[in-house]
Amino acid sequence: MKGEKGTLEKNVTLAIARKLKAALESRLGVRVLLTRDGDQNINIDQRAALANNNKADVFLSIHANASARPGASGAEVFSLSASDDTSRATAATPESLPVIGGGNRDIQVIPWETAQGRFLEPSSAFARTLEGALREHVPMSRRPVVQAPLRVLVGANMPAALVETGFLTNAAQEKQLAGDEFQNAIVQALADGIVRFRASAGGAVR
Repeated sequence: MKGEKGTLEKNVTLAIARKLKAALESRLGVRVLLTRDGDQNINIDQRAALANNNKADVFLSIHANASARPGASGAEVFSLSASDDTSRATAATPESLPVIGGGNRDIQVIPWETAQGRFLEPSSAFARTLEGALREHVPMSRRPVVQAPLRVLVGANMPAALVETGFLTNAAQEKQLAGDEFQNAIVQALADGIVRFRASAGGAVR
């Protein structure tokens, strides 16, 4: 997506992600993985898969918004809404698989489309915590916290949220999003939110 002045969402979000990675690793001593660290297209399901394969404690998807209304502005935070599919994931399905050398072993099989179902409440809490931190640093939209059936969150096997940092279709906000000052405010807010969520979860975010 591109703003009227040519600001590209992919450049804004990568800049914010890189700064957030540095801030969290310095502040918390955690390991932060980026789904991309350059100008490449990553499949939506691959993003959650990276988090799952590395046993991440939280998953955060960063975006810039767009609207047919040029006056729309402000940050928004999303978590996954419940559906028939996600609700079925409250308990993983045990499956017996053969083991090398003979015998079988029971493992918990979680269908991809239901993985986030076990984390709907923690994800909602994560989203609310991020919104509270963002509100202290940047303008929020009229609907700051939203639940929606977002594909990028469906497969995440941990608390997950999506942040829309602002609207590139708003001329004033496009200028802000392209600048270091606003990006740094977003990074400060997201880092604060993650620290607070980590504390509320008893230090579970590594």
